[in-house]
Amino acid sequence: MAARLVKIIFELNSQDWHGHGSETLWAVPVSAAADDAHFRIENSPFFATGIGYLDVIKAQPTEDPTIHRFEEIVTRGGHSTYMLLVEEKSSGFGIHWSVLGAKGCSYESMHIKLSIGERLLLSVDIPPSADLLEAYDVLKQGAADGTWMFQEGYAHLPA
Repeated sequence: MAARLVKIIFELNSQDWHGHGSETLWAVPVSAAADDAHFRIENSPFFATGIGYLDVIKAQPTEDPTIHRFEEIVTRGGHSTYMLLVEEKSSGFGIHWSVLGAKGCSYESMHIKLSIGERLLLSVDIPPSADLLEAYDVLKQGAADGTWMFQEGYAHLPA
């Protein structure tokens, strides 16, 4: 039987570029103790920083049993997260993304309206099997040629 997904609320500063006061990520319980509930994050954030795919976190329940409030990171999953803003008709996207995709990177996407116009927002997951510095160089190249703007959500630097 598949584990039951829950939502984890991450509080955000609504004054940041995205204008959101919170974001929810999907997670699966990895411990059942009510006072020490741990969950594994099952997707990458669009706005929340400092968190990555497969990180295990501690969260507290809310009134709704399917929603918990983020407290702290317990262990890292080894994944890195970057957020990209892309113009819909960007000609360079496919070229740069083919390099990232070949490294095992993946993304989730959504449309967002900003003061600079509507953009495609990507939450990019860089797995631990990819060379983070090489992937970062591709992200910088895409920014330098105007394909996208990007920010670091969380960079996992192995010890």
